[in-house]
Amino acid sequence: MKHLLSIFVGILLCAILPSVAADKYSIIPEPERTELKPQATKTLKLLSDKAEASLGKDAYRLTVTPEGVHLASGGREGRLYGQATLRQLQDQLAAQPEGIPCGVIKDKPRYPWRGLMVDPARHFIPLADLKKFADLMAYYKFNKLHLHLTDNQGWRLPVPGYPRLESVASKRAETFGDGIPHGGMYTREELKELVAYCSERGIEVIPEIDVPGHNEALAAAYPEFFCFPKPDMKVRTVAGNSKELVCPQKPEVWKFYAAVFKELKDIFPSKIVHLGGDEAPTELWGKCPLCRQARSKAGMKDEQEQMRAFFARMTSLLAKNGQTPQFWYEGNAGIYHPGETVYAWRQDQARQSIDKTKKAGLNLIMASNEYCYLDFPQIQGQYNWGWMKTTTLQKCYELDPAFGKSPQETGHIRGVHAAAWAEHLPDLNHLLYRVYPRAMAIAEAGWSPMDVRSWDNFRRKVEDHRAFVLKRFNYDLERTKENEPSFRWENKK
Repeated sequence: MKHLLSIFVGILLCAILPSVAADKYSIIPEPERTELKPQATKTLKLLSDKAEASLGKDAYRLTVTPEGVHLASGGREGRLYGQATLRQLQDQLAAQPEGIPCGVIKDKPRYPWRGLMVDPARHFIPLADLKKFADLMAYYKFNKLHLHLTDNQGWRLPVPGYPRLESVASKRAETFGDGIPHGGMYTREELKELVAYCSERGIEVIPEIDVPGHNEALAAAYPEFFCFPKPDMKVRTVAGNSKELVCPQKPEVWKFYAAVFKELKDIFPSKIVHLGGDEAPTELWGKCPLCRQARSKAGMKDEQEQMRAFFARMTSLLAKNGQTPQFWYEGNAGIYHPGETVYAWRQDQARQSIDKTKKAGLNLIMASNEYCYLDFPQIQGQYNWGWMKTTTLQKCYELDPAFGKSPQETGHIRGVHAAAWAEHLPDLNHLLYRVYPRAMAIAEAGWSPMDVRSWDNFRRKVEDHRAFVLKRFNYDLERTKENEPSFRWENKK
């Protein structure tokens, strides 16, 4: 009887009390300026969509009325971003059909560069999975997809005239002793299809070809490119790096990279080629007779000067195709050249890198690993292979790319970039698990002014977005210590 009575009271209350419209928007990243109105709307029909050049090419204004929505944008980018915001509002209204507030959203990004890096060199990512990854990026207004195409564990770019890249460098015998062969190579057509797919969503695809190190896969295929050729070199099957650097004194090396860069130009409309450049120990350059002779002839005092000359020649090679380089920043500004763009990635060097790169005349993208390495575990107790630090969602959200410094001190900062290194991420399921929801925090760090950001508000929005993402992308953002997909290498490093 008591149970029937409680049901009756619940039905009566529902009949008496009207549903209450939501009083906030749930937009990630938070818009630059939001003016809420006292009315609510139950329709987000697009009533007008017009160009308004005064807004700026990446800015938009969204006006939500009881009758529907008016979109104004300053250019193609702004229109795409306005449409992305409208999609999120539509998802919010679907979850809250009693209504969402009317209002005016005036918005543009804080930084022009908001990127995510994926790593198909370590574990090949099929085209369909890259497209799904791009769909989520566009939903959160990321505009740069960085493909790490080459490393010790695999080479994924086809280059005409170099067939051993596919037959040797794209394959490895196993991964962390699992006994399962792994491999993959994109075709030109697949990469062009990805570029077109991303372009429709306002995303530029940036290819990375790592030089002069991280090249055991290349060494397995073409040992003659290296200072001390090892005919028995194999594609690396575990994480980590080696001392193998391509030899800058061998003509066949420069012929090869000329072919690589031409292929990149033909596939990727972007004028940017990321050259890696990090974790390149020069020990073998120090011993190489050809390198030693070249240093002596040029009056170079050490291998770091040779590294600077190597990068300069690479940059010249790119320039013939109208391309420009980017690098992972190693803290030694002297090996780069004014006007180049570097990524601050090493832990605890982000603040110092701002001053050092400004002094050196470099552009800076903030990718500091304590905030932006999304392959790290996100909940204390999740598997970390014995060395990765736990980077929580809140830690990611704490990133201010300028670290509180003035605009005068930080005008060379171009934006933010999060990386998902994939030695331990074998498929899309593992990749998305670690990247999200932390990528949403990085998106807000790159887009939203500091004065509109709030951890409490962001946390509320993430809870709302779990339903949005589940319905739109069929992907669950719930994260607990226990619900991560299992790894088959948990006892191997």
